[in-house]
Amino acid sequence: MTKKPFTTRLDPSILALAQQLAETERRSITSVIELALIEYAERRGVEISANKSE
Repeated sequence: MTKKPFTTRLDPSILALAQQLAETERRSITSVIELALIEYAERRGVEISANKSE
């Protein structure tokens, strides 16, 4: 899967939380946010398909 860059704005406290989680889990902030989105979609029964975004 090709990853596409994008710009976003986050509340400073949310960014700090993502940084803390990333450090604790030895991940990048991007991977923490990506995982959060995947888990959010799965909890709501949304099918995730890599081909839909391309």
